[in-house]
Amino acid sequence: MIELSAELQHLLCKRADCFFATMMPDGSPHVTRTWVDADGTSILINTVEGHQKLRNVRRDPRVMRSIVPS
Repeated sequence: MIELSAELQHLLCKRADCFFATMMPDGSPHVTRTWVDADGTSILINTVEGHQKLRNVRRDPRVMRSIVPS
């Protein structure tokens, strides 16, 4: 793991929107807007058991995220 930059940690400490993209079983993209946080070395993505994005990540861990200030 790499340490998150100070700039990114600062952004994540404030309110920020995260657009999180995963792959559906047929290869099409699935993008959701979600809450995001950090623990210093990892970006933490909010999800709930049973949601599509969690099923997608468990099946295929390739993801894309875009974090923007709110």
